[in-house]
Amino acid sequence: MRGRSTNGKVGALLLALGLLTACGGTAATSTPLSPASTATTAPAATTGTGAATRTTAVATRATTTVVTASAPATATRAATAPVVGTATRATTVATGVTRTASPGTAGTTPAQAYRNLRALPNSRQQWIFTGFTLVPGVSGELRPTYEYNGNNQRVVVTAAGAPVTEAYSIDSRLYGRNPIGGGFIELNASNPLAAPVQVLFDTPDTILTTLIPAGATFTTTGNDRDHTAMVNGRQVTRYTATIVLADLGFVDPSLRGQRGTAATAVFVDNQQGYIVALESDIRADATTGGTANARARLDVTDVGQIGPIVVPR
Repeated sequence: MRGRSTNGKVGALLLALGLLTACGGTAATSTPLSPASTATTAPAATTGTGAATRTTAVATRATTTVVTASAPATATRAATAPVVGTATRATTVATGVTRTASPGTAGTTPAQAYRNLRALPNSRQQWIFTGFTLVPGVSGELRPTYEYNGNNQRVVVTAAGAPVTEAYSIDSRLYGRNPIGGGFIELNASNPLAAPVQVLFDTPDTILTTLIPAGATFTTTGNDRDHTAMVNGRQVTRYTATIVLADLGFVDPSLRGQRGTAATAVFVDNQQGYIVALESDIRADATTGGTANARARLDVTDVGQIGPIVVPR
């Protein structure tokens, strides 16, 4: 979830994966694969209780605040406007900087948990997209799996159990499969695959900033307040909210301009305060002529267990 800013919607994966799967006959300009960089695993996230730099807030029973989303295409978010999906991204952390999440509590908010997720030194994030139109000619569930270690990343996308594409970001350099001859090549600025591959790496942040917007109030009810639920082997607190979406183009490019809602549940780790899982059911607003339904699921696992990420030779 680290990388350069993107000013494209998640729907830009239509271009990203379309190019990656359909350019077999195109000679792409490329740079031969240089020796793979070995990433040093940063120290695991601390679980102490002394951090005082992050504000926590215990969720209440108050009615969920509904935040209207603008299209996730603008790359800048005004500091005071609680706008969904503008996808402002932190700059890439310099090589060698230790990335450690602040300790969490049972009151860590989803927005804080998202920031803590980005700060984990390493993790695996498995997404399932249902009802999203992201790849031309590919129907059913789309499953991207991201691995992170420091600033290095790997993504493998599968559909119907078959691999669709694989890409790497190593020391801010992009690598993808050579459409001619196989193997991996560096995707330099002149390669037409470079931009869509970057969008692919930016997708998790775009989705999360859309579904966990600044200014939204997530609430806990009933057993959620006991903080005893277990998800992915972690004790979590479950937060829920309904977010109003002004543009469903990130689900399907054909839905641009249609409004909808996202009933979202976020599961936050009680010890380290990062997102352990997320579920969101997205429905089009019938008043704008929409009938589409979609679902996104995220599971975060293997925190502190992902080793150095290198490009296969």
